[in-house]
Amino acid sequence: MAESHIEKAFRTMMREELKKLNEHLPKMRKTLKTLLQEQSPSVDSLDGRSIVLKRDELERLAEIVPPRLHDRLQLPIVVQRRFDLGRAVYTVCGGRLEEFTLKYLLGLAEHTFDDYESEAGFYIYKPYLAELIRMIHSLIVVGFGTPEGLDLGFR
Repeated sequence: MAESHIEKAFRTMMREELKKLNEHLPKMRKTLKTLLQEQSPSVDSLDGRSIVLKRDELERLAEIVPPRLHDRLQLPIVVQRRFDLGRAVYTVCGGRLEEFTLKYLLGLAEHTFDDYESEAGFYIYKPYLAELIRMIHSLIVVGFGTPEGLDLGFR
């Protein structure tokens, strides 16, 4: 059945509200390697502000992630609140390496970084997110929406 004018208007309004809600997300991300080389590591957000990434957190992450992957790990890691999956369920936006890195930090990974691509995906629940934020607060950004409402382009 075709979408009514009211449904179209509602969908458009919701899309615009989600855009406003997510203006704090990064416009683009940088590799761990690049950020480690910057004197003041940061990325720009969609609203033009600067997202500052703490050097001590970058260095801590660099000790965990093998050096050969520093030029592939994109930061900050965007964690998306998925309203379509239920209450307080989040997923990682980005590649397998970003997802594996968070899973590894939580002690939930079944593989090492050598085999990160074969690791199964996972959902992040609120207690896990709280733990990740405690560990690497400046390296994580939380976005909101459904998959079609928050198309970040780095899946």
